[in-house]
Amino acid sequence: MTRQDHLDRVVGLWLGLPAGQSPPRLPDELAALLLRDEERRSAHRDPWGCWEFPFSDNFQRGRLFEPEIDAWLAGQRARLAADGVRLEPLWPDGHAFALAVSHDVDDLSHQVTPGQWLRSARLRMGADGWRARLKAALATVPASLWQVRLLSRAPDLAASVERALAIETELGVRASWFFTVWPCAKPHPVDCVYRLDDPCRFEGRVRPVGEVVRAIAERGHEVGLHGSFASALEPGLLADQAQTLARASGRPVRATRQHWLHWRIDHTPALQQAAGLEVDGTLGFNDGVGFRAGTSLPVPLWDESRQREVGVLALPLAVMDVALFRPGALGLDLALALSLSDRLVGRVAELGGLVSLLIHPSHLAEPRVESLFRHVVAKARAQGAWTATHGEILDHWTRRAAALGY
Repeated sequence: MTRQDHLDRVVGLWLGLPAGQSPPRLPDELAALLLRDEERRSAHRDPWGCWEFPFSDNFQRGRLFEPEIDAWLAGQRARLAADGVRLEPLWPDGHAFALAVSHDVDDLSHQVTPGQWLRSARLRMGADGWRARLKAALATVPASLWQVRLLSRAPDLAASVERALAIETELGVRASWFFTVWPCAKPHPVDCVYRLDDPCRFEGRVRPVGEVVRAIAERGHEVGLHGSFASALEPGLLADQAQTLARASGRPVRATRQHWLHWRIDHTPALQQAAGLEVDGTLGFNDGVGFRAGTSLPVPLWDESRQREVGVLALPLAVMDVALFRPGALGLDLALALSLSDRLVGRVAELGGLVSLLIHPSHLAEPRVESLFRHVVAKARAQGAWTATHGEILDHWTRRAAALGY
């Protein structure tokens, strides 16, 4: 398969054209945006090795908040419909667009066990080079003193995991929950350090984290892998972590999102595929919101170096609590965050795309994070969104592609 064959297939699938009908050609500048050519050409990354929004061409052009490919597709759909061409709808049951809610469980709560505190401190102190170790040590002191006041033999999940589950039950939505696995090979100072056998207090009873993972899965939510920092580039790590998490949840693990959004277009998707992972929610920014690849729609990934499709479907990440609120990221107050979220959700709804919303459960103790969560879900539902987990979107996409002959 050539690059152009892949682009034609994706455009045809997005439009809902049966296989065998020639789709309109995606303009070259949009094709480059979709396939992340700029990330292949440039070695520039942030200090964590991540691609951030200021590096992106669509940010430089003032178009980061506009899903340009989706807008082009809307124009093509209108033209084809005017010509009498029947197109398969993108979303099921007459829904105008889709909403995917997800949670990265970086921390179980604002409390930590003594063991978790020690693991985190050792990781920070283990940075390479004396300057890095000194910087990490200085950074660790205030964090450690803060955490000492919150030491607990069984961290309470009432204000984090339990709160998220309660909100989702109230709103009638299911989410994708991304858990990490510790210990992991090649640990990094930013890795998450809770173990699946660590104790925690969940719904009034002390139990291991692994039981909480299984309980979430049994309630109809999806359990996915939050791959360790090094797993984005190191072969074999994702497979080991996915197998461990599958044993804990009692279900196959198909969905993933890389921790710290550490992801390389020519490396990570192939490693995810090799690990049996099929749908990825990483394609976004740590410090910003918007459309990294110029689209909100599910993206079948392409391996440029091997000239082949990768069997991983990317769900672009559009809205994240940390990016909106954290000082050093966008640093918005609640009113500004809701306004920007409304802009993104409204445009995606207008164009029939997908809103991927990420809320960290441990941040729900902040009232503004819960307000954002409730607001985005309510806004999307009011505008006709189909709410689904990452895995449900993958299944719908797969069935739809088969029905169209792809």
